[in-house]
Amino acid sequence: MTYTLSIVTGTGFQFQEMDMPLIRKWWCLLLMERFKIDGYGQRFAFWTDEARSLLQGTFQPIFRVPRKRAITEEIPAHMQAVFDRTAEEKRLVDFIVQSPGAEQHLVDVLNGKTSKWYPPKSFRQVPVYLDSEGQQDNLFVFLKSVIHKTPTKLSFTDEVQFICGVLFPEAIIYGLAGLQNLSLQDAEQAFLSGPHYHYSEVEEFNRKIDKQLRKEGRASSWSQ
Repeated sequence: MTYTLSIVTGTGFQFQEMDMPLIRKWWCLLLMERFKIDGYGQRFAFWTDEARSLLQGTFQPIFRVPRKRAITEEIPAHMQAVFDRTAEEKRLVDFIVQSPGAEQHLVDVLNGKTSKWYPPKSFRQVPVYLDSEGQQDNLFVFLKSVIHKTPTKLSFTDEVQFICGVLFPEAIIYGLAGLQNLSLQDAEQAFLSGPHYHYSEVEEFNRKIDKQLRKEGRASSWSQ
């Protein structure tokens, strides 16, 4: 019942196993109050002076709410690194989408401004840079809208390839330059280098690979 109440009120699960005795008391009191069985309270094991005070409104129950800091500190380092990078990627995409300068830069490229990324080459792999699929989608939708409302002198047959191979790097490089106060040349180098990963993420990745390899090794020995 408390899980359901937490969900419908949107408060989150702010209780633990040690809270259950108090929560059971609370639900018991609600039921007695709702069904007007105050006169038969002595039949309930939890009926006490404290319970009467709660029903009469002369005593306020005390609920322990964990601090957000404590919750954050419990998050593993590799997960916190992912959260931080996702937030940084959102900040980058929001800057590109909301900055008039970024859109004008893309319009200039579509109008024939020299770009090292045009024409897109099918064999050339362009760094994605963004790990978050949600942010990739947001940026793709924005770039597609820029194409559809801008007459262009550039020719291309595959719109998706053009967006991913030309406008994606142009937009991200411009965004990195604006957010990090870099020259376009330095921003391009940052783009090519890709996002930075926390050492804990590398350790977690290696741990999972090692675990998978050992699991496959055991499966192989069993099959033999």
